[in-house]
Amino acid sequence: MPKRSRCIGRSVGDPDDRAKLAPHSDLLLPVSVKPIPLVEYRPLMEVKISVITATLNRKELLARCIEGVARQTYPQKEHVIVDGGSADGTVEVLESLSARYPHLKWISEKDRGISDALNKGLALATGDVIGVNGDDDCYQPGVFEMVAAEFERDPTVGVVAGSCDHVRNDGTIAFTSKAGFTDRHGLIEYWKHWGTSVFLPAPSTFFRKKAVDLVGGFEEADRYAMDYHHWIKITAHFKVRIIDRVLARFRYDEGTVTFSNSKAQMAETYAISRKYWGSRLSSSYYRLAFSYFDFHKVKPWRERIRNSFKYRLGRVLHLSPTPSKSDK
Repeated sequence: MPKRSRCIGRSVGDPDDRAKLAPHSDLLLPVSVKPIPLVEYRPLMEVKISVITATLNRKELLARCIEGVARQTYPQKEHVIVDGGSADGTVEVLESLSARYPHLKWISEKDRGISDALNKGLALATGDVIGVNGDDDCYQPGVFEMVAAEFERDPTVGVVAGSCDHVRNDGTIAFTSKAGFTDRHGLIEYWKHWGTSVFLPAPSTFFRKKAVDLVGGFEEADRYAMDYHHWIKITAHFKVRIIDRVLARFRYDEGTVTFSNSKAQMAETYAISRKYWGSRLSSSYYRLAFSYFDFHKVKPWRERIRNSFKYRLGRVLHLSPTPSKSDK
């Protein structure tokens, strides 16, 4: 195994390097919402927030991600970068920026995938609250103050989530995912509730470190839906608090894992959900099985029959002769 390198920086360096390492930093600023007023959230600064970012050979995107966390004004923060052994100059970028930002720490070594990299980050994180930020994601201004205040307000809350903008490669917003949560059952029956009454966007969701101590880290077998699996495990023991604000921006376009592997992601999500349907001898298993079959098989046929009927009825009405004045 390659030797692990780790650096915890000091506040020195040429400020001009910052502009070179973070081109197009204006993309970090929200365009769908105004900056969040902090007067509503006055945390006691007792909660330390650790952000974990896994990366591989994407130094330009990573630099912008690091700058985005650095812009958060909340002082009790930490940014843990887990690099999978990049060969594109990522290490040089990390060395430069960690010399400027004391809250930044990093390692660079081979890993077994994203889940393994995130678990390495969890092992290094020293915060009370954890956020997972992709190397092409960024937070809105003032987010850490809001998140810290919610966790301080209620110690039984294990997850705090907000909405998330999905951004195209050109920086424009494709759509916004609104966060929501009713109960854990809605997570398991995702095909009916995910994206409507239940939605925990990974870039804008934070969880307590003690939740990881209880349920464990991310499942290494999960390649795409590891966050979904993590929420199912945590919500079995902790409450969820929703902030009705956009907290983060998530790149959703060609070149991203989520965009390019949507079918594989849905297949994995289904496989994870089935693990929590219960025993085949239980009624809950068959209720969920029927619900899934009805949603994906029966419902589409009902829609086709209904649309076909509407189409044929429309043609009949359109072709029917309109009574003329002489007929009246």
